[in-house]
Amino acid sequence: GALWNLAANEQNKFAIAQAGAIQPLVAMLYSDVREAQLSAAGALQNLCVNASNKKTVAAAGGVEALMMLLSDKDRHVKAKAAGALQSLAVDEENQKKIKSLGAIPLITKLLSSRTPEVQSNAAGALHNLAVNDEEAQEAVATAGAIPPLISLMQNASPDLQAKAAATVWSIAGREDNRKRIMESGGIAPLVKMIQSNHLDCQSKASGAIRCLTMSAFTRPEFEKAGAIPHLVVLLSSGHQEVTINAAGALENLGCR
Repeated sequence: GALWNLAANEQNKFAIAQAGAIQPLVAMLYSDVREAQLSAAGALQNLCVNASNKKTVAAAGGVEALMMLLSDKDRHVKAKAAGALQSLAVDEENQKKIKSLGAIPLITKLLSSRTPEVQSNAAGALHNLAVNDEEAQEAVATAGAIPPLISLMQNASPDLQAKAAATVWSIAGREDNRKRIMESGGIAPLVKMIQSNHLDCQSKASGAIRCLTMSAFTRPEFEKAGAIPHLVVLLSSGHQEVTINAAGALENLGCR
């Protein structure tokens, strides 16, 4: 617990790593004591926010140990492990390692958890693995992530809806995934989200719509769902990412 709490402080993140804590924390992930695992996973989740610590944790065998905990019975342990992998996956070398070790199907299973923290960290990890990587986008889709992501966009809290929409956006770079998202019922929830007062919902949903409307076959579906007037409203939102996404989506919808 003490290191977990200290590791939440930005200056302490570097000091804890410099003092040599990462290797023993990774070893603690294999402990038979649940509290030890939870404290170590929580500390590593906080430490992995730091860029240099990401590499140190991976070099110490942290990816393999954290992946093992994704199947743990304890939802709190799973949440911290997924959160640490979410942070580790920002680093390009770590992305390759996490994907090569087969983590995507394990992380995808967590989207169906009943614990919002587990679902949020899983969605974030998948997003970080998939963004700008078409092979990973295919792997996320074929692992079955699209239906639970769409369910989260419909039923979760606004923060988690936005996290799910961001992940849908990250895998929509592939045309085959755009078709999968459309056929899985993803269009109506995205149109509903851009009507939200929640800025992150507007931003991530409009980004996903902008990406999805790059394919001509999605455009009539967005028109039927009433997306156009709501996208026009977003042009006056005053938030740069939202207005850029809305304009890009409207540009795509105007194509024939």
